[in-house]
This record gives sequence, C-alpha cells and structure tokens, in this order.
Amino acid sequence: MREPRTGRVVDGRGAIAVAPGRAMRMVLVGGAGGTMLDAWITAAQWRVAIPPAGQLRRGDGVEAELGDGGGARDLPVGFLRWLFFTPLQGTLFAGTQEQDGLSFLLRDGDAVLEVRLRSCDRGQLSIITRRSRGRVERLEECRAPSSPQPGDWVTYRDDSNGLRCDLAIESVASESPDDIAFRDPDAGGEVVY
Repeated sequence: MREPRTGRVVDGRGAIAVAPGRAMRMVLVGGAGGTMLDAWITAAQWRVAIPPAGQLRRGDGVEAELGDGGGARDLPVGFLRWLFFTPLQGTLFAGTQEQDGLSFLLRDGDAVLEVRLRSCDRGQLSIITRRSRGRVERLEECRAPSSPQPGDWVTYRDDSNGLRCDLAIESVASESPDDIAFRDPDAGGEVVY
C-alpha cells in the first residue's frame, strides 16, 4: 500500500472476510506484527482504523459517498461497499463487444462505472473505473474464472488522493468466515449487517 501524503510504502499481510451482500472485514498487519489497517464495512455502517496514524473513523452509507466532516472522502469505503456487496449493480446505459472483450457503463446512484472485461494469464481481467462526485477510483483484478485462487491479484488506485494498494492472494479459506469477523469492533460483540 502506498500512503498518499508521505509517499511511504507499507508492505504487510492481511486477511479479508466477506459475507456477500452484507459485510466485509479487512485487516492489514505490518512487518513488525502491528495492525496497520482495520476496515469493517456493512451496508448501513462502516469503521476504518489506521492505528499508526492514530485515526479511527466511523460513518453510515451516506457519509461513505459524501465524505463530509470526518467521513470517508479519502477512504475507499463507497467503492469497497459496491465491490463486495453489489458488484455490477446499477443501470446499464451503454455496452459494446470489442475485439479483446466486453465494455459497458453503469450508473449506480451518483456513481458512473466503466467496466472492461478482458483476459489475463490467470483467466479474467476486470478493469473498473468508478467516478462519483469528482472522485475517480480504479481497480484492476486478474483472477481465476470460477472463484478467487492463490496467485490472483488486485490493484486499487484512488486518483483523487494518490492512494494505491496492490494485493496478491496467497491462500483462500475452504470454509466461510465465522460471524465474529463481522462484529462491529466497537459494539461489544454484536453482529451488525
């Protein structure tokens, strides 16, 4: 992950747990074993902690998009919510079959998404550009066609603030994550979707 303000590159390992359509939890641990990022996102609420920077922010679905005050203007909350909960949701308003794959445009609320589907060495390459309220976020994902597999990779960039994350999948759990992964970290154990 490249931190935009300082240009510092953070290398770490982590885990992502997903309850499709309901919640996701992403934790990144740095080289010394300390938590670098802890993101909890549901359809109705979100929480992002960045312990090394002393930051903890929370919000709801509206704040994820508007980013007012202490909201998520500089965090990829809206994009992650769309990607993990409602991928490819929106109103299709243009599409074309090109020589190297499909391309189409979607409108999802205030966001416009350009989706290009191509092939890569792992199988399918998805290139998604999301524009919302002056913010431009990009995702490239090269993965096996059926489900995520070790060796798949993802690159996320936020053109508005310079944040860049490169992820490589090392392993995939054979079982669904336990509900404890989706508990609000500040709510004393309640599972909130």
